[in-house]
Amino acid sequence: MIAYIALGSNLGDRLKNIAEGMARLAKLGQTTPSPLIMECGDESGMGPPYLNTAARLDNHLVCPRALLEECLRIEIACGRDRSLPPNSPRTLDIDLISVDGWSGSWEWTAPKGLEIVSPRLTLILPHPRAGLRDFVIKPLEALGETIPASRQPLRD
Repeated sequence: MIAYIALGSNLGDRLKNIAEGMARLAKLGQTTPSPLIMECGDESGMGPPYLNTAARLDNHLVCPRALLEECLRIEIACGRDRSLPPNSPRTLDIDLISVDGWSGSWEWTAPKGLEIVSPRLTLILPHPRAGLRDFVIKPLEALGETIPASRQPLRD
């Protein structure tokens, strides 16, 4: 399964946080990081600027839901405090942008250890706001990839 993932950090040693996130993603499969890491303001206006990048991940997982769960575990392992309100500053943010062959919307009960994120997890592919964010688009373009503008998530 080939996935495109966006990573960002606006707390602590931002570059180190992103590097740690990439290293942990690499344990899931072959990771190709974008050569572009860019700084941009916090969309919420609640925190310091972000460093953002993206990566391609060729992984062994069987579905995007399993990959999202692994990404959430990586965020937590890298110090993201999920008890804070949404859009709070964070050590690491990982977004699943697209997964080859998958388009849809899913909701499921959070597995053990991820209940702190939410009792129910949700995933929409491709990511519904990725095409509106330069901090996602530009690092993906630097990888030679784009977000398909014409694809709309399907509801199942």
